[in-house]
Amino acid sequence: MIARLTWPLEAELVLSQGDLDHQKGDVLLYGIDVASYQGNPNWAAVHRSGIRFGFSKVTENTDYTNPTWGHNRSGMLALGAGFVPGAYHFLHGGNGAAQARYFLAKAGELSRFAVALDVEASGANVSTAREWVAEFKDRTGGQPVIGYFPRWYWEAHGRPDLGFFDTIWQSRYVSGSGTPAALYRKVSSSWWVQFGGEPISILQYSSSGAVPGVPGRCDVNAFRGSLAELKVLALSDFQEVEVPIRSSYGKSRPQNLEWGRFTRLNWDITHADPAKAHSVPDKDHPDGYPGYVAPASTWADIDTVVRIEGLSEGDEYQLQFEVHDWTDGKSAGSWTEVRADAKATGGDQFATAAMPKGLRKGQHVYVSVAAFPASGNPGDRPAPRATVGRWTIAQDRR
Repeated sequence: MIARLTWPLEAELVLSQGDLDHQKGDVLLYGIDVASYQGNPNWAAVHRSGIRFGFSKVTENTDYTNPTWGHNRSGMLALGAGFVPGAYHFLHGGNGAAQARYFLAKAGELSRFAVALDVEASGANVSTAREWVAEFKDRTGGQPVIGYFPRWYWEAHGRPDLGFFDTIWQSRYVSGSGTPAALYRKVSSSWWVQFGGEPISILQYSSSGAVPGVPGRCDVNAFRGSLAELKVLALSDFQEVEVPIRSSYGKSRPQNLEWGRFTRLNWDITHADPAKAHSVPDKDHPDGYPGYVAPASTWADIDTVVRIEGLSEGDEYQLQFEVHDWTDGKSAGSWTEVRADAKATGGDQFATAAMPKGLRKGQHVYVSVAAFPASGNPGDRPAPRATVGRWTIAQDRR
């Protein structure tokens, strides 16, 4: 589990790892699963919304391949180490081994994917599922298989032993539609109680999730644990899981902003800095250093949350990331993108943003915030302040 800040609204600060389980206080990851019904999701937008794992249907029986699998495969892989991509087969009754071979033929190389077998209808039973898993493991050298096997289907088939799966993906739905976090608040802890001799690791709790980047509604899922723990569960028996370089910084010293201009934020607390990518406060930066220096030319997942005080209802606030090439001690070119843009509703506001970005070794990364008065002219109003925050960068090692 990752460390959590002690100041209010700590749940909003568990970034890139997930939300907090409202029942246990554990880290909670949200995920989705899609088929052709969802068209071609924008996986970058899905990831920015906080989704940290996803499964795409690949095949069904021995005669159907999802036409959007190629799009989903490449889109999920492009998200890098901050996301666990998944692939699943929808099982029919009949020859389980033949269906496993068909799945492997259509899915492509799967060593970076969590693999699941969907067992819920179309004559599929435990015997067919066991054949599928045995054939798949024999041909992949033992890659883990997650069994999507709802409790109602297990009970309808006489409560069989499910120990041939590596873990269980259970489904039971709450009512209504909404964001993954809002829907999960309706989940009962009893839905996680194990059955079939295997623990439940993933819970599908709605088919009516609203997720940016996904056309229409989609299935939403939860995993109780960290991203590293999900990788261990779904991948590590088959491949070595390489943990990214995880850097984490905090802000405890208030910083005045300027109306209508972006201000780079300083970070005076170092929670984790294994690559020495950030400098501690010194005489030149007594309130903290603003930048992160990329230690490698790899993919990075960048997340931040900042509390802004002094805004009135209708004021606009924006949060952007800056990436600078650095030569001879100064910027030699920059790239910026606004990743949060919202209107204040009164009182303190929390600006949150996430960005997957390919970085080159030595590039400098900054977080900056701007505020704009609702009237267009602030008059003699004092500018807002950025008071506290958290900034996390998870960068691939290679």
